[in-house]
Amino acid sequence: MNIERKKLSAYLNSISLFSALDLDECELLADSARQVVRKAGQILLHEGETLSYVYILTTGSGACYFLRPGGKKSIIYHIRPDRPFAVEVALMGSRLSGVIEITESATVLSIPVAPIKNFMESNAAFANQVARYAMDSYLRLTDFLKDLSFGAPARLSRFLFRRALEAGTPHGDGISFDLGLRKSALADYLGITPETLSRTFSQLQSEGVISVEGPRIIVSNVRDLVRLSEGFYKED
Repeated sequence: MNIERKKLSAYLNSISLFSALDLDECELLADSARQVVRKAGQILLHEGETLSYVYILTTGSGACYFLRPGGKKSIIYHIRPDRPFAVEVALMGSRLSGVIEITESATVLSIPVAPIKNFMESNAAFANQVARYAMDSYLRLTDFLKDLSFGAPARLSRFLFRRALEAGTPHGDGISFDLGLRKSALADYLGITPETLSRTFSQLQSEGVISVEGPRIIVSNVRDLVRLSEGFYKED
């Protein structure tokens, strides 16, 4: 039992959100944590819930989405192992903005928010760390909602521009990067049909903004990609 507790505390300490805590503090979090196994397709959290836990997948994967009219899912973000989620909801006492569904059988670790708040009061470095993490999550949600106000070319351009910043490498006069997910998943994420996504890729290529080589994207004209990402038409 003690071995498992120490393993869990070391695991928590290895995660960026909790790295400002010492091992004794992480052990206290480990004492209060619980683990459950959830199968693919199971709903973990429902839209509109208020939460008293912060969650982490130690294995498997999940997704946060909301349902559009007609029942189509719009993915807000994908959930990968070792990345805490619902942090801002639990800390602010707000309501969850989407549905959390397990997409690949997962082990779910839940940590009560009460001891996290206690450590924030006594550990300034940890408080800053948690606040930055929660703010990043909140900004990601607001970016997603802003994306939905744009048409397909702007949505795709915004995604490609962010992806270029995250993973781009120089390629001649442009930037090259891997798309990072299947086009069917990208269509779901952008809230458009695969057919619309295909037409939009073709449009950006015909206008000389990008070229596509399998899973790799080459941005040939960063200036026009930025303009499109803000909802402007490409200038002639």
